[in-house]
Amino acid sequence: MYNEEETSDVVGMRCTLKESYRGYSEGEIIGDYGCRLLVKISSGAEILVYRDEIILK
Repeated sequence: MYNEEETSDVVGMRCTLKESYRGYSEGEIIGDYGCRLLVKISSGAEILVYRDEIILK
């Protein structure tokens, strides 16, 4: 589904989306794909976002 995942120290970190996704804005980074990150938001959905679309906690 996604390109090759890179090793990263941001995986596992909590984050806030700058623009909410269907009313949810809190999540956890579960994958790093270079300029994009896979985020599991509090609803359980997994979304692919650009690094500048989130704020790390």
